[in-house]
Amino acid sequence: MRLSKVVGVGVGMQFFYVIRKLNDAQYELRFPDFVGAKEIYNSEQEARKEAMGVFLEAVQERFENKQRIPMPSQIPGSQDSLNVPGTFRELIIQHNMSMESLGEIQDVNE
Repeated sequence: MRLSKVVGVGVGMQFFYVIRKLNDAQYELRFPDFVGAKEIYNSEQEARKEAMGVFLEAVQERFENKQRIPMPSQIPGSQDSLNVPGTFRELIIQHNMSMESLGEIQDVNE
């Protein structure tokens, strides 16, 4: 199992994901910060290539369902990272604040 780095850094942020070998031909990619955000791929390389797409789908689903979008967790000793631009970070923060002020936000991770 390999962990990617999870650290809020500077302007952007970094989310970690886990790629776990299930058997000789299957690798599971999942984002622990996003409950249910996981996919199965044929190789570790394919999972890494698709990580941003899985992340964006998880975020979009939460936008559409008025759910909190989690900030990155910190995992000591992580090796890889998924970098999210600062403008996207601001969008996430604004979404969470807007939904909280309207009292409409649902926190699916609690």
